[in-house]
Amino acid sequence: MFNFSDHLQELRSTIVGLVLILSATVIGFVWISIGIYFWLSSSLGSVWGPLVLGFIYFIPIIIFALYKAFARPVQPPKPQLHEQDLAIQTFSKAFETLPGQSPFLVIVVAAVAAFLATRFPSLLTTFTQLLATFTADAKIRTGVTTPDEPATKE
Repeated sequence: MFNFSDHLQELRSTIVGLVLILSATVIGFVWISIGIYFWLSSSLGSVWGPLVLGFIYFIPIIIFALYKAFARPVQPPKPQLHEQDLAIQTFSKAFETLPGQSPFLVIVVAAVAAFLATRFPSLLTTFTQLLATFTADAKIRTGVTTPDEPATKE
């Protein structure tokens, strides 16, 4: 059975351990700082020792500020035209020819295309080709032509 008290006890002991490690680290840094302070004070004098120690503590901040001031911002790479983008463009062109069809058919085609684009992106190209062929066939059957297609008479 799931025992909450055991899990809470483990969480409590983990938190206490992390707090003890953090406090020991802080105490260690304080004592190292005190030692460096007295060494610099005895070596450089009572004025220059604390100044040098303060400068030592500000070195990481100064380096970070200089880096941010003089570093060039990274240019994001330009998006390249992938096969997926071409398939989407082709699909949008084929989808523009569907308004003459029934609204239910347009909704079904959009839903199938969305499903294929999210789950099976490689099949979107095939679906686009089928859609383009269907719309071209529907145009031929209804006798509707576009300006770039010659009219055929039977």
